[in-house]
Amino acid sequence: MVTTKKAMVVVLMAVLGSSVLVGAISLYNRASTATPNTIENQSTLNTRLNSIVDFCLNSLPKGVQACDNQLKDLVSQVCSANSGQLDACHNGKVNLYYKARSAEQSKSISNKTR
Repeated sequence: MVTTKKAMVVVLMAVLGSSVLVGAISLYNRASTATPNTIENQSTLNTRLNSIVDFCLNSLPKGVQACDNQLKDLVSQVCSANSGQLDACHNGKVNLYYKARSAEQSKSISNKTR
C-alpha cells in the first residue's frame, strides 16, 4: 500500500512537473509582449508551480522522494524560462523544503546511531 502511494506521488509529480515545464517553455517561446493571454498563461503557470511546491511542503517532515530529487531542478528550469517572475522563484519555499528535509534526515541519522 505504501509502495502504491509512493508510485502515485511520483507519477503525480512527473505529470505536474512536465505540465509546468511545457507551460513554461511555451510561454517563453511566445513573443515578449505582454498580451492579456500571456499574462493569463503566466498566472496559470504560477498557480501550477505553487501547487507543486505547496504539495512538497505539505509532505514535511517526511517529505516525498520525487520532491527531494526533482523540486529544485524543476523550479530552477521554470524560473530561468520565465526570468524569475513566478512566486516560487523568489519566495524561498523551495529552500525551506530542503532545509526541513535536511534537518529531518540529520535527526533521523542521529536517532539511529543512539
